[in-house]
Amino acid sequence: MDEGTKQVTKEYTGESRFRPIFLLIIALVLIIGGVAVGLWVKHRNDRRTYAAYDVIKTKQLPFATVNGTLPIRGGVMRYARDGAEAVNQDGESLWNVSYNMANPVADTCGKYAAVGDAGHVTLYIMDGTGAFSNVTTDHPIVRVAVAANGETAVLMDDGSKDYIAIYHADGKRVVDMNTLTTVSGFPLDLAISEDGTKLAVTFAYFEEDEIRSRIAFYNFGGVGRSYIDGLVGKAESVKTSNPDNLYADVEFVTNDRVAVFGDKSTLLYEMEEIPNLEAKEITYNGTLRRFAFSSKYIGFFEERRDSGRITYAVVLYDTDGRQVETRQSENFYGGFRIDGGDVLLYSDTSLYIFRIKGKDKYKSSVSRAVTYCFATDQDNSFVTISDNLFNRIRLIGEQ
Repeated sequence: MDEGTKQVTKEYTGESRFRPIFLLIIALVLIIGGVAVGLWVKHRNDRRTYAAYDVIKTKQLPFATVNGTLPIRGGVMRYARDGAEAVNQDGESLWNVSYNMANPVADTCGKYAAVGDAGHVTLYIMDGTGAFSNVTTDHPIVRVAVAANGETAVLMDDGSKDYIAIYHADGKRVVDMNTLTTVSGFPLDLAISEDGTKLAVTFAYFEEDEIRSRIAFYNFGGVGRSYIDGLVGKAESVKTSNPDNLYADVEFVTNDRVAVFGDKSTLLYEMEEIPNLEAKEITYNGTLRRFAFSSKYIGFFEERRDSGRITYAVVLYDTDGRQVETRQSENFYGGFRIDGGDVLLYSDTSLYIFRIKGKDKYKSSVSRAVTYCFATDQDNSFVTISDNLFNRIRLIGEQ
């Protein structure tokens, strides 16, 4: 009797020992299977080209006529002469500000936005919550640039001299200088780093009867305090072959990488604190019509001519200046954006979305002219804006 009891006890103990292991194996198999299915679905979706789209939501936006549309955290900002509003990916208002400007110019970074009245002295800095600072500048505004912490750089011109000022998000001025004290030339554009400590400014000037470009780099952090006016470097005598080849537009594509866009080529500078003046040059193979950038890529929309025939191409590089891919197009697109892993091209008649280093997502005509487009946080869902009509769409139907 005792031996039988012991035998039963041994069998029961063995079941207890192996049952959890068996269940663990089943759970692992299910997890691995689920991951495999998920990867297969993702792989399949990443290779799909869609034939159509559903309109999920439509909404009328304020400002029938806008001066510009810019990306902002969580959505998009549209600004006009009588105000600015940010909306999220569902078309719901994030914030709005009313003002009266004759010629608004603007910039955004993260949740912050800055709008200035070009030729006048009114500046608004918005913090993404609906709060704003209203600043009266000392001189008429030419350009504005805002950082991710709200630091706002303003290029100003009073008709005889050019000035640069930097304001905190609360409107307090922390930098004020005359550009002629350190750099001669006519300022064209300025950009501020994401952390608000570095500034890049492009200038044009004449030398030996030729027009040339100069790029000035400023640092207003700890490193820049030992330099006059924070000027930590200048790229001198960037020679151009004709007046149309100015290096005019400048952007911080990352916090430590500056891109200077010209008519014939783009220059990339490293600037962790002080710039490396040995620039990486990207030369175009056609006429530059549009450029776009993200934190990972820089793109050029070029017009090319071959035996009198006009075609177009999107050429993508990483931020180190290495070419990623070239995508040909028969159509001209007035809108060009890089959004995550997608390139968005849009015009009065068509919308073209393709995956970087991947297949096309969508390429077809549209019923209304698209003036802006951006990706949402859901796969294959995008927002198109046509004048003041907001449409959230979802790509459907495999070709």
